[in-house]
Amino acid sequence: MFTPQRRFTRLLSAAAVALAFVGGAGLAPGAVTSAQATIPQIRGVAVVDMQKVLGDTKQGQAARKKLEDSSKAKQEKLEQKRKKLEADTGKLKSLQGDKLAAAEEALQKEYMEMQQIYMTMQQELTQQESRVLEDIYKNCQTIIDKLAAEKNVDLVLIRDDSTVLFVEPGLDITAELVKRYNAKYPS
Repeated sequence: MFTPQRRFTRLLSAAAVALAFVGGAGLAPGAVTSAQATIPQIRGVAVVDMQKVLGDTKQGQAARKKLEDSSKAKQEKLEQKRKKLEADTGKLKSLQGDKLAAAEEALQKEYMEMQQIYMTMQQELTQQESRVLEDIYKNCQTIIDKLAAEKNVDLVLIRDDSTVLFVEPGLDITAELVKRYNAKYPS
């Protein structure tokens, strides 16, 4: 006796076989369907490691240094504010009554200002980084277009450990991209 699940499985199998016969009826082996005919053949594929491009190009290195310097300056400003808050917190121990309440309120206000400064700083750094990356990516695109045409490549993928699991070394055009980028955009 068949269980409902087993009946359903057999029904699906029968439906799949029927569709295979109906869908393939009238096609000779090796015949091309209209959907297959509209898909262009890919001549070649290449990959580019954009993290390596950012780290190895002169412009990428200069941008990283500029971002690090900007971040360091902003962090120093934030650190000064934090130290002042810490010192003010230490002073609370000697206060009482209304003076203590007023000092705590002022301290809370300064703490919130410091958090706002931090959030603004993070946003500014993110925007600055986005502008730099956008410029570098745009510059890379023109070079990649030429490289792809020279190498008869129709598809260039960004090499990323989470999306590209294996690449034959000959398909990676990163080194050539970095070389041409540095020649065209010396910094």
